Amino acid sequence: MEMENFLVELADLLEIESSEITSDYQLEVNENWDSLALISVIVMVDEHFRQTVSSEALRKCKVIGDLLNLIQHKSEAV
Repeated sequence: MEMENFLVELADLLEIESSEITSDYQLEVNENWDSLALISVIVMVDEHFRQTVSSEALRKCKVIGDLLNLIQHKSEAV
């Protein structure tokens, strides 16, 4: 459930339809994927998953699947 809520918030942040949120959605082509978005995603990850991700790790995420893998990997490490 938290992942669904996170993805809805991510769609809002990127100003896209929730249906466009797929694992292969290119983050870099979205004009809203900027430094403010990175900070917002850091806060969202903390709120939804009680995890800390760095802006450096987020910058390496090229597609939403990378972002989801980052969150899942951190969940498994806890």
